Parts: sequence; structure tokens; C-alpha cells
Amino acid sequence: MAEPLKTRGTIEFAQVGGKVAVIRSIGCCSFQNSAYLDKAAEICERKTAGCSYVLDLGRCESMDSTFLGVLAGIALRQRRENRGNLIVVNASPPLRRTISLLGLGHVLDLRDRLPEGEPEQEIEVGETDKVNMSRADRIAHMIQAHRRLIEVDSGNEVRFEDVLKYLGESLSRARAAEGEQDPSLDDPSPSVQS
Repeated sequence: MAEPLKTRGTIEFAQVGGKVAVIRSIGCCSFQNSAYLDKAAEICERKTAGCSYVLDLGRCESMDSTFLGVLAGIALRQRRENRGNLIVVNASPPLRRTISLLGLGHVLDLRDRLPEGEPEQEIEVGETDKVNMSRADRIAHMIQAHRRLIEVDSGNEVRFEDVLKYLGESLSRARAAEGEQDPSLDDPSPSVQS
């Protein structure tokens, strides 16, 4: 049975100047609300094809590797579609260090403040867009996020080797408990694309 994710942090989205969506991460952003970030980005892209993102970290206290992996996935998609690097503003020194340590500086453009313009329209994630995930789905989501970090910087493979091994084992147990099997997610080794 799918259970709604509980979030400690908050993520807000607003559209600015047509094709730009501002993501505001507030509080502790982690695996608990990273699926919501992914879903909200999908909704933004569905509503405004070809939108680019600005991430405001002015009120963000912390981010874990799963949240950063989802962010890396959004940034990679934006870059592959020739929409430039995802812009990050108001990052505290500790968050800048984490971003740098994980090699995300290659796909993120760190700046001191938001671009000019006021939000024109809040982007809502409605009831039909709720993120309900089983335990196995949450673990698979975490594996995918860590694979994105490795895709951004191959040095992260060593950094997250034990995490991916643990998550792979957890996924196998969760799938067995749920009575299902998805062979594509059983291999916790990252798939690095060039």
C-alpha cells in the first residue's frame, strides 16, 4: 500500500517571466520531500514547456544526498535540452561547500541573488498530483537520485558506493515484502552516461 510522504522541509514553486520557474527550498530538504521536488518540476514542465529553473536556498537549512540527486537530475535534463545551467541563489557557505564537494558546480550556476522580476503565478501541486510511494518505490527513488549524482561527477561513485549497496539490499527486501520484482532496479550499481 502506498503511503504519502511526510516532509520536514517545504518546497515552493512560482513562475517568473514566462519560462522561468523559481523553486524555493525551505528548512531541511531530504529524501522525505525529494519526490515532491521531482513531481513539481514535472508539473512545471508540463504547464510551461521548455522552462528553466532558479533554485532559491535563502531559507534552506540543509539538503541530503537524495534531494541533491533529484536536483542534479532536473539540472541535467535542463542542460540536455539546451536551457543552460540551473541557477542557484542565496546558498549558505555550508550548502555551497556541499554542492562543490559533490561536483554539482558543473550543472549549477551559483549566484548571490534572484534574477529581476516578481513571481507571476504560484505553481500548485494538486490533489491528483500527490506523491504516494510504497517503501520499495521510495528506495528506488533514492537509488536513482544517487545515480544522478554519479552521472554529474564520477568521483561520487566511491563516495556513495556503500549507500547504493545498502539501498540495493533494502530494495530487494522491500520488493520481497511487497511481493513484486523489478529487475531494472535490483542492480544498485550506478549507470553513468557520458
